[in-house]
Amino acid sequence: MHIMTKVTLGLGVALLIGSVILAVIGGGSTVADLAENPNGVEVWSGTAPDTYQGNFDVMGSYFVFVEDGETVDVTLVGGDVDNRFIPCEEEPNDCDWYDWAGHTYVGQIVVYTPGTWEVELNGTGGVVLTEQVVDIGGVMSIFGGMVGFCCSFCVIGLGVIFIFTLKDNKAQQGVMMVQQADGTIQPVGGMPMQQPGGASPLVGGAVHPAFATEQPTTQPLQQQTTQQSQILPPIGGQQPPNQGF
Repeated sequence: MHIMTKVTLGLGVALLIGSVILAVIGGGSTVADLAENPNGVEVWSGTAPDTYQGNFDVMGSYFVFVEDGETVDVTLVGGDVDNRFIPCEEEPNDCDWYDWAGHTYVGQIVVYTPGTWEVELNGTGGVVLTEQVVDIGGVMSIFGGMVGFCCSFCVIGLGVIFIFTLKDNKAQQGVMMVQQADGTIQPVGGMPMQQPGGASPLVGGAVHPAFATEQPTTQPLQQQTTQQSQILPPIGGQQPPNQGF
């Protein structure tokens, strides 16, 4: 398997595991808080007519519950279209979505400008104001985990593509022909091609005999010319001079 393929697959698997851990651990606390306090935590209670002044957060939801059988008008002093009290009739959920013992849910206060706000309560009856603040860290953990989860599959898919497209660079193989002492030629295959001047090839774990010792160089045969004495015929009937024999 190519090294790039291994790196890509490893990165994808690590990203997948990290995303799951991030979403579970980071978002676990947020989900637990919502499950434990689905109607929020009480921040104020009183009897109308009255006013409440407190800090409101953009990430918070502020639910208003009125004593059963009573009618109370709720107004956010200085509010506008973005910062106001929203009756339960205008919400996607019905008025029975939230429940508080002995009280009826009438709506919630929503602000997009965090800070101190004053709430005016007109009418008669008891009123309970609850707060449910979403942990921004937990929300970001869940979102980051989901994004990482999707990206991990893209990286793993890229690694799968690399499996079929990238190949290892294997050593070049060759066949070496070795001449034996009797004149026959023996092939030695399956060995990597060696560069000139490299180490001697191994056969059966040992250096081939052809490379263990230096082969004697065959010297060319020298032609020897035998000089033969030629006897010349006598000239003019004279005998050749006496050679001392």
